[in-house]
Amino acid sequence: MVLTALLASMLVAGCAESTRPKANGKGFIRGINSIVTAPELIFRIEERSVGSVNFRDVAGFDEWDGLNYNFSFDLFLPGASSPDRIATEAVDILAETEHTMVLTGTLDNPSIWSWQTPRRVWSGTETVFEADFIHVSPLLGEVDIYYAVEGTPPVLGNEIGTLTSTERLPYLEFPAGDYELIITAPDDPTTILFQSSALTRAPAERISIAIFDPDPSITAPVGVNIIFAGGASQGLSDINSPPLVRTYHAAFGTENFSGYFNNDFNNVIYPNVAFGEISAYADITETLTPLTLTAVGDPTDIIHEVEIQSVINSKRTLFLFGEPDGLLEGALFTRVIPNDARPLSTFPVIRVTNFSSNLSGLDIYDVESGTVIDEDVLPRFAGTVAGLTTQFFDTKTGARDIVITLNGEKDPVAAPLVLDLANGSVVDMVILDTINPTAVELKIVESLP
Repeated sequence: MVLTALLASMLVAGCAESTRPKANGKGFIRGINSIVTAPELIFRIEERSVGSVNFRDVAGFDEWDGLNYNFSFDLFLPGASSPDRIATEAVDILAETEHTMVLTGTLDNPSIWSWQTPRRVWSGTETVFEADFIHVSPLLGEVDIYYAVEGTPPVLGNEIGTLTSTERLPYLEFPAGDYELIITAPDDPTTILFQSSALTRAPAERISIAIFDPDPSITAPVGVNIIFAGGASQGLSDINSPPLVRTYHAAFGTENFSGYFNNDFNNVIYPNVAFGEISAYADITETLTPLTLTAVGDPTDIIHEVEIQSVINSKRTLFLFGEPDGLLEGALFTRVIPNDARPLSTFPVIRVTNFSSNLSGLDIYDVESGTVIDEDVLPRFAGTVAGLTTQFFDTKTGARDIVITLNGEKDPVAAPLVLDLANGSVVDMVILDTINPTAVELKIVESLP
């Protein structure tokens, strides 16, 4: 009887083993987020995270057994205990194959665009690299793509292809060298929409060049990224759209200033900037640009000097802060902060930067309007010191109070700033000193839309 039961058990085990799916080898998959109004999403295999994907970002290529899986893009909303599933697609992972999934459309009406290509294994002796070209910019429409060595002008007939949104040029081989990407209007090489600086491409590598919608955080009229096989994503700059920097006067007690580049005191770049005011943007065309802030109308009366480093495709604000009559020499300081927020369809984002020299260690509260700040209410950020920024963070829609207190205390040291926020709102604020050394002012630098 025991032997009969043992044989039956072995037969059942053998049947179960034979019905299990068997992997056909290893395949590779990546996910790309192309929705300009989307926040950072989670790319998942089944319920396991492959990685986070912000706009123009990628997760993967990651290696998986050659089986069938559900791949998804998920969104975690502020305060939610579980994510919302944005889109899902079942994928049969093929051996030695690269699978790409791009989230397109909008978060309200998303879709997944996908394709597969055989994986290329390099020997290391090749003199070429491969690039494919991906168009996921609904705003851009149809364009011609030119990709050639540095200094090659676009000529009709020499384009490597014409693309519109959700179209792709498969991998092409190019000899290693310095290459420029030029995007033009269709059949019109004289209308250049984007031209990258020359970048050196090494042999024996495979890259993707992806075209995305622009957004307010970049200077280029088109968002273009190089996406590498290892999962990195690098933005490309447009040579006709240099980085931009503006100045903000946050140094209470310091007179109005004017700003000059490269010791050229015949050309005012930032004229007559008063305390609590912001200048217009100016182009940064050199790797390091000396900036001299002087008294208005007197370039010999130098208030502060600093060098601005170029950061491609960026918009930034240089803040002057500190005390003019401090005990230490050089009591004035500058901080350059990127203006890197995008309007999101999911929630508002706000930022608060502390430039108070009088009050050290301030707590920042972000609460529903009318909330009494008591022991049951915790600050969103605690103990912020001069020059410290919260960076842009998510908040809720509706009327919100931004309240400032001393660290660990509950009495406001500034009049609460009331914001009426909606999805897509972007609000940038600063904390400034006032004539009252025990009080500060909370002031909006910029608000979008």
